[in-house]
Formats: sequence, structure tokens, C-alpha cells
Amino acid sequence: MNEIVQASTAEEARSRADRIRTGMRVLAEWQTDVITAYAAQDWLALGYDTWDAYLDGEFGEHRVKLPRDQRREIVASMSAAGMSSRAIGAAVGVDQKTVVTDRAATEEFSSVGSTVLSLDGRERPASRSTPLEQEVVEAELVDEPARPEPPKQKRRPLPEAFTDAGRDLTRAAERLARLTEDDRFAKNRETTHHQVPELLGALEHTTRLVTAMNLPAAEASEEARRWWATSLHKISDALTDVANSIEKEQ
Repeated sequence: MNEIVQASTAEEARSRADRIRTGMRVLAEWQTDVITAYAAQDWLALGYDTWDAYLDGEFGEHRVKLPRDQRREIVASMSAAGMSSRAIGAAVGVDQKTVVTDRAATEEFSSVGSTVLSLDGRERPASRSTPLEQEVVEAELVDEPARPEPPKQKRRPLPEAFTDAGRDLTRAAERLARLTEDDRFAKNRETTHHQVPELLGALEHTTRLVTAMNLPAAEASEEARRWWATSLHKISDALTDVANSIEKEQ
């Protein structure tokens, strides 16, 4: 028996429409960023040896999981942009066989004159064959004798990359904090709740970062160490208060 859903108020309908619109924009931006990150070999700029290592290190368990129909559209777009099946599978969280099947199920992927950029940086001809034939082709490409690899791109010094990444993180956090001071924020607060998983993921990554820095062993003045400890306690207390408030509302 279908559940009876109460008719929405204008406010509820508008809030839901805003969330849907925001989610559509976020997904489109995510797809574009993934394609660009692969084409520009972002993993090398951030000190990773491979695309897979970059995805694991930067996103871990927070990789996006897509419904099949939506995933097939994105697979088609990524294929059209020249990404290989293995690279696409790693990005959307499925195996190579599933990507091949998704690609064959869409009409957006055209094999005429098209190529894909493999994980080794070489362009290969794309195939519009059946899923089984395509799987065999992909397997043959993976297993073929490796050609001499071009010299690895020189990586940036880690302290320099770390400093730049820290500044980017600080600027992004400051921008978000300023938005909470906008006079429209209270009215639109509910439209921000869909971002909670991403923001919590960012907090988890920051926590891993602070832990990896091994601050107890740092060569720093007593004043600096006290400030670090006080700041961490303040942040921890504020987050604990939020968690307790959420539990009370259950």
C-alpha cells in the first residue's frame, strides 16, 4: 500500500526545489572537476604516483555512489572526454566491467574516430563493441607488454605543496564562515544541510592531517604548544556540543 504523502506548503516546496537545484549543480561541477583532474593529471601535482592512489588519498570512503541510470550518463560523458574504463571505474566506485556495460548501454558514446586516454597516459582507440567484446579488448590492453614509460614528472617539494594546500583550505573555510554571517543565511539554513556529509568528510581529513603532523613531538615554544592545545580543545568542545544537541533531538 502506497504511503499517503501530505501536500506541501509553499515554503516546503520552495525549500525542496532549492535543495534539488543545488544538488544538480553540485553533481555537474563534480563531474567536470573529475574529468579535468584526470586530464590534467592532478595526482602528480599532489604527489601521488597513480590516479587510484589520488582518489584513495583525497576522498577515501567518501567517493560518490550514483544510481545506475545517473551513473551511465556520467560514464558516457567521461568516456566522451577521453577517460579510460579503468579510470572512470575508479572515480565512480565500480569495476571496469560495469563501466564497459554502462558505456555500451548508452547511445552517447560514439566509437567513430574517438580515443580514450589510458592510465599510462597513452591514447588508445575506443570501441563501440558489445559489452563482452569490449571487456576482452580492455583486458588485452591491460595485459599487453608495457612499453618504456616516459620520465616521471618532477614533483613539487612537499613543504611547498603542503603550504599551498593549507592556504587553500584556510581560504575555503573562511569563505564558508563568512556565508554564515550573510543576512540571508538563517532563511536558507535548511538548504545547506545536504552539504553536511562533505563538510564532515573535510573535518575527518583535517583530523587525519593534524594527527599525522605529530604535534606533541614538534619543536615549538611552550606558548605555541599551549595555543595549539587550547584551540584544539575549543574546537573539540564546540563539535561535541553540536553532536549532543543532535542526539537530544532524536
